[in-house]
Amino acid sequence: MLKKQHKPRPEIAYIARRRKWRPRLLIVVLALLVLLAAAHFIAVYHISQPSLASTQSCASLIHKTDYTQIVQVQPRTQRMAAVQFVNEVTGGQPSALIQVEDLSSQQKLDVYLYTCTRQQSKPVLNLIFKQQGLIKGMIDVTQAHTLSVGQIDTTLPPDSDALLLPLQQNVFQEYGWQNGSLHQLIFPGLYPVTSRSEAEALQDEANNGQSLPWTDPLATARQMAQDLFQWPSKAIQATLKDKGTNEAHVLLEKTDARIEVAVTLDRLVQDNNKGLWWVTNAQSPGITLDQTQFNNPQSSPLQIQGAIIPTHEKITATLFNHTLSTIPLQHNSDLQADSSGHFSGTLTYDNLFPDQPALLLITTYPKDEDARLFLTNLILN
Repeated sequence: MLKKQHKPRPEIAYIARRRKWRPRLLIVVLALLVLLAAAHFIAVYHISQPSLASTQSCASLIHKTDYTQIVQVQPRTQRMAAVQFVNEVTGGQPSALIQVEDLSSQQKLDVYLYTCTRQQSKPVLNLIFKQQGLIKGMIDVTQAHTLSVGQIDTTLPPDSDALLLPLQQNVFQEYGWQNGSLHQLIFPGLYPVTSRSEAEALQDEANNGQSLPWTDPLATARQMAQDLFQWPSKAIQATLKDKGTNEAHVLLEKTDARIEVAVTLDRLVQDNNKGLWWVTNAQSPGITLDQTQFNNPQSSPLQIQGAIIPTHEKITATLFNHTLSTIPLQHNSDLQADSSGHFSGTLTYDNLFPDQPALLLITTYPKDEDARLFLTNLILN
């Protein structure tokens, strides 16, 4: 005999379903509480703990940055040659010098200099200097904590390599830290070389035992008179007026003309008894030149003006390039002077490698009056 099945009453079924859902609801509530607690912990942690970027120092950023991810390098034709930390170049603040070499026969060099600034409490890399495509380029930090950039002068005659020393074939540009940025500098030496890189190389040669004529200020002044003033050796009379540890004064006279040139020489690279001497000033009394514009690179045509004791003879200007060779001028290099002695003129030239150190020589050789001479340096664009 079959037993009769009884259906549960509706209210009992509802209670059973409620009892099944209670554990599930409790799990959901607990999970939500856990999520809220985790979110609160994360928020409190971020408030109490500064972010890694804000606590990272500029020095750490400069040293830990992967510059291969920042500087564009062509994998097949270029390679990153060096990463150099050069704080001394940028006034003591952290900085990195990046060199990228070209693998072609021209051996081109790209140069990048990065510093770091803080923006909204975060250190940020800042590219402050860049030069690209330097043919057979080279870069160095000098003993004066400046940046020297060199490359081959492509405007030199093809046979110049037989007449010049290897470094003389390069144009060197020197940059120093001034008012928070790099500026091109004029090397104070006029002779025997016009750049700090060449000067340091000559000093190294002297320290290594090579005999050079510039170990004596008197000999240096005499040689300059021959090379730049074109005075014959037999016509040069040089007198050492005084000589200190790092500075000397020489009086040059040309025996077949009434001219005196006061020459100042300094040991610019090494200040001991092995230091070489550089001419830093050479001029006659009675002639001055307005050099205020020479703080910046000068482009052709070059405007010149100054003052001289009045003379009826012509006043001539000569430009020398970084190799101390004369620069051909397109027009007459004579300067015009008025009755009061004010002179002025324009020098026009072309086919010149830009931003190179150069010299300007102003001379006048009257027959029956005192001759005068003024030598200075500048940067030609």
